[in-house]
Amino acid sequence: MSNSDAILTAARAHFDKMRGQTIQIPEWGEEGKPLVAYYDPPTLRKRQEINQRCGKSESLQMALTCILCLNDKDGKPLLPDDAETLAVFLGGSDPKVVSRVALKILGLTPAAKLGN
Repeated sequence: MSNSDAILTAARAHFDKMRGQTIQIPEWGEEGKPLVAYYDPPTLRKRQEINQRCGKSESLQMALTCILCLNDKDGKPLLPDDAETLAVFLGGSDPKVVSRVALKILGLTPAAKLGN
């Protein structure tokens, strides 16, 4: 196996280990139980799709990240990718929760935790 093949194999194996992560979202759960959602870290292709759809809107990026990346335990999307869902995330839900979930999916640290 060439060095480049070994690198690609390792990169795929590393990403495969990162799939199926969970996030608990107490605010979206039922009967005192948090919603447990699953996600795979977005690939560069998925991030590009999100960025193309959101332009420079950070709010739209957060909403689309949740809509496009949250799955059930079987890997099926939890939310429909439609105008109604987007409207709820943009104007009918707690932006702190949407942002917290999206930042976790994207693997980013909120600025407040960076000491800025």
